[in-house]
Amino acid sequence: MTDETIIALSTPPGVGAIAVIRLSGPASRGIVDALVDNRIDWQPQRAIYRQLAHRGVMLDDVVLTFWRAPHSFTGEDTVEISCHGNPRIVETIVRAALELGARAARPGEFTQRAYLNDRLSLTQAEGLLNLLYAPTERALVSARAMKEGRLGEALESARAELVDLLSHLEASLDFAEEGIEPRLGPEFAQRLAGVQLQIGELLRSAPLGRVLQEGALTAIVGAPNVGKSSLLNALLREDRAIVAPTPGTTRDLVEATCSVRGLPLRLFDTAGQRESSDPVEQEGARRARELLPKAQLILRVVAAPELFAPPVLDIPDDIPVLLVANKSDLGRDASIPDEAIPICALTGAGLDALEEKIEAALLGGGERETPLTINARQDATLQRAADALDRAQNAVRENLGLELTSIELRDALHELAEVIGETTNEDILTRLFQNFCIGK
Repeated sequence: MTDETIIALSTPPGVGAIAVIRLSGPASRGIVDALVDNRIDWQPQRAIYRQLAHRGVMLDDVVLTFWRAPHSFTGEDTVEISCHGNPRIVETIVRAALELGARAARPGEFTQRAYLNDRLSLTQAEGLLNLLYAPTERALVSARAMKEGRLGEALESARAELVDLLSHLEASLDFAEEGIEPRLGPEFAQRLAGVQLQIGELLRSAPLGRVLQEGALTAIVGAPNVGKSSLLNALLREDRAIVAPTPGTTRDLVEATCSVRGLPLRLFDTAGQRESSDPVEQEGARRARELLPKAQLILRVVAAPELFAPPVLDIPDDIPVLLVANKSDLGRDASIPDEAIPICALTGAGLDALEEKIEAALLGGGERETPLTINARQDATLQRAADALDRAQNAVRENLGLELTSIELRDALHELAEVIGETTNEDILTRLFQNFCIGK
């Protein structure tokens, strides 16, 4: 625990009915005691009404709540001051506390103290961060799963199995004279494969985790005047992009965000692709070409009543593409491929089917129920653990010796410990907690 007591506004800034100011640290109660006439008989989790004053000036009527260490969010003595939600009132209370010895909290410092005081694991802290910024209900479900410790539970199971395997190997190495025989046969390989399966399942959730946390970059492409902007507006349920019968109306990238079946999408309406001598259209086409390799999903729009033509843009093979036949209310040309999804962006016909296809493409054929997903840091670290386990399995298969197998298992355990925060680099922790808002 630290000797410093920190303070910050925990509710959003601005005018509101109530604002909550949080103090955490050993001097929390003493600082508040200095702002009231009569010393408070502090009772944990009991709301207390008081008037705060400083230097003879009334600050506000407040409700005080106290949590005694270690039974608080941070694991330290914590006081929350609920005052009227006037920014001026908040400012005067915080300034008074600073004069009495508190320090202004850094972004994420309350959560960082919870982690340092073993109130949260690192993965739970990351889940809390995801919970604060989750853009959709589906993202909230995934964030809650991590915040509740499900990733830690999965990793602890894998770690326990590896520790058991490693302990036997090292006993065989250290006490060879005692006649302890190493067991590197089929049973060992099978147990190791079980751990690999657990890690593999977590790694497969990484792409969906990225979508839930950042939004799937989705490019809407096609020839001029096929209804790309109309499709953007239809998915948004609002008129975001200008729609006109004149080809080439959209000349730049138009970006907007929406939710499709709980999956956040970052939609980009691109300029229509055609040969043009207009420098503005050429620039719009160039920007569309630059966008495509970054996309996680491409919606290629064609006009259903017109002759189907191959795409002008080179679409990367590793990016899922949905062919969307717009204006289907006007008929469908025989050349339009069967897999094209018929819609009418103006009336909304066919949008439900399109959204179902979007969901399936982003889930990659996986479960419809949102699983526990991992973030980029966890993905990179778990991949290193998986690589170490692959090498360990190879050492067993090729009979490369107990020492090499033991080294690889230790490497895998080290990476798992880094995921949950037992051996994480200080710079990584700093970057993580800086992503929180001040007061959390």
